[in-house]
Amino acid sequence: MDNHGFFQFVLYKLISLSVELISLYILVLLCEWFAEKKGYNIFERSFIVTLVTLPVVTLIIWTILIARFKLF
Repeated sequence: MDNHGFFQFVLYKLISLSVELISLYILVLLCEWFAEKKGYNIFERSFIVTLVTLPVVTLIIWTILIARFKLF
């Protein structure tokens, strides 16, 4: 891999990670907005955010592991 290919690889990884983190942050903000609209207290809010984001984070981690070790 030459320098140009390495630069494109790093740039692709950086952009894909940034997109995943930004989408996760938007998901958390939507959960917070929904909980605020319904008038939930802080514990119910944190439960809703955890309930929605934990499966997404688990899916992201499993996708990274499967792609890294070529399990499928």
